Amino acid sequence: MNSSKHQRSLYKIVIAHYSIGAVFFLILSIMFFFSIEVMSGHYFQPMLLALTHTAALGWGTMVIFGALNQLLPVILEKELFSIRMGWWSLLFLVPGIILLVYSFWVFEPGLYMQIGSVLILIGVFLFVLNVLFTITKGKQASSVFAEFILTSCLWLFLTISLGVLMVFNFQYPFLPKEHLQFLRLHAQMGISGWFLLLIIGVSAKLIPMFLLSSYQKTNLLTVSYYLINGALIAFLIDGYLHGLNFNTYFILGLGTSGIGFYFAFLYQCIISRIRKGIDKPMVQSLSSFILLGIGILVLPVILYYHIQNDAYAVQLSVLYGTFIFMGWVSTLILGQTFKTLPYIIWVKHYEQLTGKFKIPLPADLINNRLLSVQLIAFFIFLVSFLVGFLLRISALKYLGAVSLIMCSTSYCLHVFLLLIHKTRTEKYDRI
Repeated sequence: MNSSKHQRSLYKIVIAHYSIGAVFFLILSIMFFFSIEVMSGHYFQPMLLALTHTAALGWGTMVIFGALNQLLPVILEKELFSIRMGWWSLLFLVPGIILLVYSFWVFEPGLYMQIGSVLILIGVFLFVLNVLFTITKGKQASSVFAEFILTSCLWLFLTISLGVLMVFNFQYPFLPKEHLQFLRLHAQMGISGWFLLLIIGVSAKLIPMFLLSSYQKTNLLTVSYYLINGALIAFLIDGYLHGLNFNTYFILGLGTSGIGFYFAFLYQCIISRIRKGIDKPMVQSLSSFILLGIGILVLPVILYYHIQNDAYAVQLSVLYGTFIFMGWVSTLILGQTFKTLPYIIWVKHYEQLTGKFKIPLPADLINNRLLSVQLIAFFIFLVSFLVGFLLRISALKYLGAVSLIMCSTSYCLHVFLLLIHKTRTEKYDRI
């Protein structure tokens, strides 16, 4: 495939992922509204399972897959191995997610749930193969960024594999431990193994580029990589054998130290940046790590109440999940969408016109009014819902849910407007 045809094909699959992810985000916000009351109960119930998997797979993972298809060639400086494999991955993923989420929502742990889980596993397997073949294709010196990305994809495959086993275990009980114990392992593999490692690997490459940072050292990232993976492996082994216990405090400290080294890397990038001003999408992206930090601070308290078998641990676990998926991951995606997607659109419409006409910059394609609505609505959602959840004030929780719908609506509209963008140019004035 020649280069221009490859780029056109790559553009189509990338915007397909962004578009589908945006629709799932809108659906997620509506589901969130109808799940408000059940959030005060146990996290292992149909609506919350449907909500969590919509957030993790339909929203978070879908947009990340699309972004990776575009960014992996940039990070590795080589073409994506197979666009066709990317399309097959998407064709398995979408119906799989729909079937799984529907089955959780109505809680019918039978054939539809099993088919959905297997379709997701196949889609993820194809995506992971595509990443693996892209990274290993040709001669390329290994980098810590590639290690983070590839390792996160392997953790994703393991997470989905365990999920499939748990789905079949509903109807044909065969797992040697209780379901909730595997659920904790499944969740932590997804959060720390997939989302955390992937976000560190990609953001550690992109944030210095966006900030025009002169900081190039990666030793902090290498330490972070080994600490986080070591902590996750230790948690899975100890958690499987003994459940949550006092050893988990040490494991948590190990993983938190790994995140601390990553934060130290981000700090060095920020203080060494050449570009002193930071735009709205970048502010939102960086603020997501504050939410990650808050979520980490909640973990020792959750662990304490779990060890004490206190019912309060359940509510705190729901709060932690909200911070992770609706706080950290969503905030980062909302910010990075409008750092990456405008550039992707700009390349399609204007890269070939550079030097021939007066053309807009990628930032000029952004609708600042919609971006402001998105930022404000999401901030209101976070504050009102979390305060309402902690103080058990239903009105505040519903205000947060409505604000999230406003945020997702403005996000979808913004993405749609970018995708239908028409090329606009001006001729240079003659001297």
